[in-house]
Amino acid sequence: MGTFQNIEKKESISYQDFIEQHLKKRIPLVFKNATGAWKSNTMFTPEFFKENFGSYQTSHGDRTYTMSEIIDLTAKSTAENPAPYPILFEIPEQIPELLKLLEPLHMNYAQPNWFRSGVIPYGKFGNNIHLFIGGKGNQYSLHKDFYHTNAWITQLYGQKKFILFPDGQDEYLYAGKEGMSRYLSPVNVVSPDLQKYPLYKNASPLEVVLQPGETIFVPNGIWHTTVASEQNISLIFDQLNGQNYPAWKKDLFEIKLQESKIKAALHYAFALSAGALCKAKALTGAKF
Repeated sequence: MGTFQNIEKKESISYQDFIEQHLKKRIPLVFKNATGAWKSNTMFTPEFFKENFGSYQTSHGDRTYTMSEIIDLTAKSTAENPAPYPILFEIPEQIPELLKLLEPLHMNYAQPNWFRSGVIPYGKFGNNIHLFIGGKGNQYSLHKDFYHTNAWITQLYGQKKFILFPDGQDEYLYAGKEGMSRYLSPVNVVSPDLQKYPLYKNASPLEVVLQPGETIFVPNGIWHTTVASEQNISLIFDQLNGQNYPAWKKDLFEIKLQESKIKAALHYAFALSAGALCKAKALTGAKF
């Protein structure tokens, strides 16, 4: 396996430089201080979430947990006995009050974002804003995000390691050939089974440890996973704009094609109309 290379961290970068050097070229970046744009300077500690949202509930598997229960579970999580993961909240639907503390959500970089246009329903086709809570020993599966959305992840509390694989490595990661399997890899990057997945030795990963207050930009179509060494809380949302719209539109068709040609055609028609509406709104000077 190739040597892990570090993902660049920047104290500051202009919006235009970010667009030219990272968004258009699909190169990951960690913003050290982008959250300074938020109007609130709240300290997003476990105690803050227990005090303000302790009774709020969400489901994982066949169980329902309160925020307080999740905080306690992840605090006790170990590598040998990890807490259930991922336990997440849909922020606009389950903790809408939190959004007021995260304005502007785009941090003056994740824009335009057609998911904020009102054209694409929340919870559909990659339009999500999540709060992830995890603990030591939690590891996410190696994957590419459905619909080729750009992912923006901010560490609100604790630290988390991110491991990314740039383009051209599907073969080394044993991605599936059709349907949803194209977005999933069976390889465990922490302890890869090279007898079962020998080509993984040719992979060239990038890695970075995201600290509290830092934000990582994961470009669309990039393989990635996370590994937690301690209790942590993350804010995650996706971005769609003219740069990744063609791939999003294609994904919308191909994913639904696994169900039926009619569904695929209907979703492709929706993608065309949604794209046209978002482009029209942009021409009027709308900000989203």
